[in-house]
Amino acid sequence: MLRTTGKRAGVALVSILGVAVLTFFITQLLPGDPARIAAGQYASEEQVADVRAKYGLDQSVPAQFAQYMGDFFRMDLGTSIRTDQPVRDELTSRLPATLELGLTALLIAVLLGVGLGVTAAVHRYRIGDRLVQVFVVLASATAVFWIALVAITTLVNGWGIFTSPTGRLPRGFAPPEHVTGLYVVDALLAGDPATAGAALRTLLLPALLLGVLASPSIVKIVRSATIRALESDFARTSRSFGYPARSILFQDGLRNSLLPVITNVGLVAGFVLAGGDVIIEQLFAWPGIGGYAYSSLQENDLFALRGYVIAIGVAYVLINTVLEFVYGWVDPRVNLAEGS
Repeated sequence: MLRTTGKRAGVALVSILGVAVLTFFITQLLPGDPARIAAGQYASEEQVADVRAKYGLDQSVPAQFAQYMGDFFRMDLGTSIRTDQPVRDELTSRLPATLELGLTALLIAVLLGVGLGVTAAVHRYRIGDRLVQVFVVLASATAVFWIALVAITTLVNGWGIFTSPTGRLPRGFAPPEHVTGLYVVDALLAGDPATAGAALRTLLLPALLLGVLASPSIVKIVRSATIRALESDFARTSRSFGYPARSILFQDGLRNSLLPVITNVGLVAGFVLAGGDVIIEQLFAWPGIGGYAYSSLQENDLFALRGYVIAIGVAYVLINTVLEFVYGWVDPRVNLAEGS
């Protein structure tokens, strides 16, 4: 067990280091001059040179890389050219908003994906299965920004079901006392159900959109894995012994299809955090790291973009590392195979 844990931790550390190295060289290829943008349109060459010297952009690429890696090992992500604030502090202050939105969307995606996948497997090749397949096709082919604009126009402006996209809380509500950074949780811990309800109503629409659009891959994997499990020898044996269909579905079918679902959750988490999250945060004025990345990209804020990519890369590596331990808990044969 200790050897397996050390091996996985080592792979995670190497992966994070690789993310940091790739991030530096990819951001070096971005068009535009960050110093020129930071200095302003009408800045003189001398002022631009001062900005370059301030942020170390006047050094050679090897010197910049050495400085960058030294700062990385000290967990220093540099200073934002746009705001002149430490990138790590800005990401840390915005991370709880992204986590609240991302975790809620991930929960919706898993519940919806497992529910629809099992429904399609039980009613395979019948009307229920066909309807689920139509949902999968539509959700997979729908652009995030388009469905978000349609939802805001109809569900918010038209029918008034959800509150206006003005951030994490509607107007008139103050943020709860900071404990976890998750407004719904913090408001409940503070004994303020009104603020918790307002935060939940504001959170629900963007999380629903992200969760629904992230669920098709889970639906397809659950459906195929459950069908294989229900058509396996052990499931047929359970039927011959007269076990109820519900017991066979959950004990033999769903339980034995969990491993590919767990694998896919890591991919879905990547989409929720780094894909659709950036667009959703921008459209719903959500003060998370996705909106921060969008603003940084618009102004070619080199250090902020690097910090964002590293943060997402680290989160993605950690999620998949945790899922590897979950594999071993769900299916001990994984640990036995690694040991052998």
